Amino acid sequence: MYKTKLVETDIADGQRVVDELETILQVTAAFWLFLEEEDEWKLVIVSPDVAAKGPINLYTRIAVLLNNLSVDPHKPVQMPLTRINLVGPNSLLYERVKQFSRLQDTHVYKMA
Repeated sequence: MYKTKLVETDIADGQRVVDELETILQVTAAFWLFLEEEDEWKLVIVSPDVAAKGPINLYTRIAVLLNNLSVDPHKPVQMPLTRINLVGPNSLLYERVKQFSRLQDTHVYKMA
């Protein structure tokens, strides 16, 4: 199986999404991670708000944000909600990426 390459458009769109997310929630870390079992790159957002406000609340807010970005007349962002994973700062995924980000397929925007 061939791994899909993370392209510049994904990287730029991911940065815009992260920048906008930081206006509505606390972002401890944000990075692209290739998940082999899904054969897809996921934008992982690490936030303590996952536990405090609940994932359904946050995914709903992110869906609205993505919709607003998709209709931006100057530079629309086309990113489906399914490409975003929300995790808390104590998640095993985040801990592993912090330890092995140089060895894994990642693109890091922010890491605390």
